[in-house]
Amino acid sequence: MSVPNVNLFLGYVNNTRGLPENDEYRKMFGEKRKFYSSSKDNDYVKYVQTGSKESQETDYLEYSGNIEKSHGVFNQYGLIDEKGNKILRSQLRKTESVIWHGVISFTEEFGNEYCNCYEKAYEMMKREMPKFFKSCHLEPKNIVWFAGLHENTDNKHIHFSFFEKKPIRNKWGNDNLCYSDGFLPEESINKAKISIEMCLTGLREKVNENRELLTEEMKKDLEKGAYMNQLNSLVIILPREGRLQYDSENMRKYKPYIDVITNTIISSNKKLKNQFDKFQDILEMRDIELTKAYQRSKLDVTGQLLKDKVILDIYRRLGNIVLYQVREIRKEQDSAVFQAKTRAQQKRIEKNKRKILVNRCFQLNDLVNHEIISAFEEFQEKLKNANWSRLREEGYLD
Repeated sequence: MSVPNVNLFLGYVNNTRGLPENDEYRKMFGEKRKFYSSSKDNDYVKYVQTGSKESQETDYLEYSGNIEKSHGVFNQYGLIDEKGNKILRSQLRKTESVIWHGVISFTEEFGNEYCNCYEKAYEMMKREMPKFFKSCHLEPKNIVWFAGLHENTDNKHIHFSFFEKKPIRNKWGNDNLCYSDGFLPEESINKAKISIEMCLTGLREKVNENRELLTEEMKKDLEKGAYMNQLNSLVIILPREGRLQYDSENMRKYKPYIDVITNTIISSNKKLKNQFDKFQDILEMRDIELTKAYQRSKLDVTGQLLKDKVILDIYRRLGNIVLYQVREIRKEQDSAVFQAKTRAQQKRIEKNKRKILVNRCFQLNDLVNHEIISAFEEFQEKLKNANWSRLREEGYLD
């Protein structure tokens, strides 16, 4: 009998508040809850983030005999920074929800081929977690989840955890809204294993293709300094106070500068630019068809057109990736700066800062390419699922 390529192990810890605090119960559940709810120094978040084996509380430390290397903690928005980690730990300490925890493990050959980098793990989890929650009758928008890809000499695996933001479940005999129970259907877990495998095998070619989107033309642009200078200018001019989010009031006057960088990345690769233009044509045709349908029925099409909304949302998503890189560049450069006493030290600082900038330029290009492909697929799926048949039945479409 062959070994499955993907396995999923899942556990949970209940909230201990309000329950009898006898010694036996405390011994069984108290320390475990503290570990997963970040109520102690060596907590589960730290383990997922660093891969260290300092804490002996986790059920999965015996999973491998080797010290694990982690790629860091991420959620649906990408890698979580230090500030995000503090917020996450605070949420874990305060929540009265069950805290679920698990590991997705791969056979050595499958993991090495299909889940051998952060990008693949992130793309898969971002797609599969909401589907898994729905299958378990949980509301995805009411869930906070985080994960981390770990590596060792034998296999690669992803540790993850999630909990509910607020109680939304109605239970018989209880007038108050409740949190969900910890038990999740075995059928949903088994389906998730298959879905994860299918997702990763489908993503392999896309991720590899996206990595190749960093073309020689883009490399030449970097060497010329055009794109790098744009990003460096943004690092300098953006305010250091307030929110660095694309839609924040703080960023309103800087959006044109952010969009210039996004456009530079898109235009630097002919294949990606063609895909982007083709996608806009699809949206344009959809809007034309819908406008005609509404006009025939003498209905107001205002608010129904999709193209401008979708493109704006794509630029918002890409803009937030650019801003994330700006924050990371600042952190790395600030840590490299010290009071230089000699000209040689000053030159070394400037060289290090330039090296940080170049590395981040390449990473930014890679991330933007991934996000664009993801956005195309997401919006095309929405278009595919649009209820055209109902519109035709009602005479809106030919």
